[in-house]
Amino acid sequence: MKDELADLPTLNEWGKKWNKSTKTTVTFDPGNEVLVPEGILLGIPNIDKMLGNGFPRGRSTIFVGEPASGKTLLAQLVIAAAQREGGRAMFFDAERTYDPVWFKATGVDTSSDRLIVVRPRNLEQCFDMIVDALETIKPAVIVLDSIPALVPKKIAEEQMEDKDNIALAPRKIGQAVQKCNLANESTCLIFINQIRTAIGKWGNPESMPGGWGLKYQSSVMIRTRKGAWILENEDETDMVWGEDKEKKRVGFILKLRTERNKVSEPFKDAELEFRFDGSIDWIGSLIHESLVLGIIECPNKGWFTSELWEGKIHGREKLENVIRDDEELKSAIISQIKTKS
Repeated sequence: MKDELADLPTLNEWGKKWNKSTKTTVTFDPGNEVLVPEGILLGIPNIDKMLGNGFPRGRSTIFVGEPASGKTLLAQLVIAAAQREGGRAMFFDAERTYDPVWFKATGVDTSSDRLIVVRPRNLEQCFDMIVDALETIKPAVIVLDSIPALVPKKIAEEQMEDKDNIALAPRKIGQAVQKCNLANESTCLIFINQIRTAIGKWGNPESMPGGWGLKYQSSVMIRTRKGAWILENEDETDMVWGEDKEKKRVGFILKLRTERNKVSEPFKDAELEFRFDGSIDWIGSLIHESLVLGIIECPNKGWFTSELWEGKIHGREKLENVIRDDEELKSAIISQIKTKS
C-alpha cells in the first residue's frame, strides 16, 4: 500500500495544481483561518454565548419571526457591532423600510463609507448585486430585508391579471442562495424572513417564504419573539414588566432562540430588554444567567447576595442599577459566566 501511495501526488501538490488551473484558491489546508473566520460579537454576553462564537462570517444566517418581533433590530445590532470593529455593511432594503434616524438610534454608523443602502428592482438584480459584492468589496455584513419582499423580474413585468407563476420565487431564491454561499468567503450574510401560518393544516402550521432550500443552505437560523411589554409607571421614574393597557408601552423583551446552528450547539435561548428609543439593556439578562449558574443567589425573596460584593442588595431594580453603574462588577460577572458556561 505504501509503494502505491508513493507514486501518487501529495495532497499539497494536487491542491496547488487546482489552485493554479482555476487561477484562484479552491483547496485549503484544514487549519486555514479562511475556513473558520472569527464571528461578529455583539458584546452582549448572553447572545454571544447563545451563538458560541458570534454571528458567523463566511456563512448564511436567517432571522425569522412574526411581524415587529425584532428581526431588523437584531440585524441593526450586528451591523453596528461590525462597524465598531472597523467593518463596512450593506443593507438591501427590499421592504423599503430603511430610516437613517432609527438606524443611528440603534448604534449604526450611517456615513456613506461605512454603510450603503441598496434598493433592488427585482429578485434577480438583488442577488446578482449580493454575489458581486461578496466577490469584490467583501463587506463585513450584508443584510437582505426581506426574502418575502423580493419579486422575480418576470412577475414584476407582468400584469396582475396574467397567469400566476407558481413557485417561481422559491425556485429562484434557492438557486440564488446557493450562488451566494459559493461566493461568500468572509461576510456575515443575513437573510430576514417571516413566519406564515397555514389555516387548517395538521401539525405545525408555520412555514417560511422562500422555500426549503433557503433553510437548508443556512448555517444559523435565529427565531425572534416578542416577550412581555416594558411599561412606564405613572410617575415616569422607573420601568416594570407586565400587562397594563393604561400605562405607556416603552419597549418589550426580545426573545431569541437558535433553531439551527451548524457552528455551535443549537436550541439555545437569550433575552434582552429593548426600548423604543433604540436603547438596549441586557443587564436583566445578565442577572438571569447569573442566577441560573449560581453566581448570584436569592435566598430570601427580593434579597440578592454574591461573593462578588459585600452584604445584600434588596430589589431587582436596585441590583440592575448597581451592576449597570459598576463596570468592574459587571466585568467580574461576565468573566464568571464565561468560566462556568
